[in-house]
Amino acid sequence: QRGFACGERGAAISCQGQGCSRTFHLPCASEHGCITQLFGPFRSFCWQHRLQQAVLVHPEADTTCIICQEPVDNQLSYGTLVCPACKGAWFHRGCIQGQAARAAFSCFWCLHCKNRRKFLPEMFRMGIPVPFR
Repeated sequence: QRGFACGERGAAISCQGQGCSRTFHLPCASEHGCITQLFGPFRSFCWQHRLQQAVLVHPEADTTCIICQEPVDNQLSYGTLVCPACKGAWFHRGCIQGQAARAAFSCFWCLHCKNRRKFLPEMFRMGIPVPFR
């Protein structure tokens, strides 16, 4: 199979979107805004069919990432996530991925409200890899 994003052969990941036939390589997936869930059935979604957070909030003006303190987008997007519990902690995708890698499964929770029950499943669902070490 040829990767939809790069055109190279050997793409082994297929989008799970209804009727979508796009395939891609794992490195190409993150570069092109795809979500890959690394738990359970290991599903992947292309940039057109990727999952969205169900939280109905928008960041206030001048909202910053709670980790790097840099401004976040003015809406939920592939690169901007929010804690589903407190709805006040905003993260860049790269920042929360780094935090997940450092904290691992047993110590990964919202840095603002310390919620784990809603936060952890949502981060898994949105394709944030959390190691079990």
